Amino acid sequence: MNKDKLWNITSTEKGFSGDWIDVNLDKIILPDKNEIIFEAINFHRNGAGIAAQNTEGKYVLVKNYRYINDFESWEIPAGTIHPDMEPSECIMEELKEEAGCEVDIENLKYHGFYFPSIGSSNQKFHCFTGKNVHQVTDEIDANEIIETGWFDKDEILKMISGGVIKDGFSITLLMRSIFMVQ
Repeated sequence: MNKDKLWNITSTEKGFSGDWIDVNLDKIILPDKNEIIFEAINFHRNGAGIAAQNTEGKYVLVKNYRYINDFESWEIPAGTIHPDMEPSECIMEELKEEAGCEVDIENLKYHGFYFPSIGSSNQKFHCFTGKNVHQVTDEIDANEIIETGWFDKDEILKMISGGVIKDGFSITLLMRSIFMVQ
């Protein structure tokens, strides 16, 4: 990589500072020596999600109400990673809290991470799949989850193509899980 082409950040001001995110106003010198102010979202925590399958090959999804979009959304179990937690610990906690399910550690597979909004934020989303996931309780976080359900691959593909699943985290991880050699 040619270092002369990298953006040079000369200063950063906080445009907004919150509990979950900051919006930084970065003063940048571009490779052509022009100067811009770039708005960059700094997430305080990264995310983790799981495409979790039971022994019948069905995936558990959770239904959320997303007030920002005024939409009820079927999604994979996911959450933000606490600073003192590993991504795998986070996802096992979220799986139980949101879907009432557990997965044995030997059936949990890490597939790396991706940047869901590369170019505008620093957020990383850690991707997991789980096999032989089993329901252990009907108690779920009622403040966050409307209901849970189990869906096969064909149902999920129809939900994605029909616009029932609109969440980028869920679409990315479900498509990776369905079409990826594991």
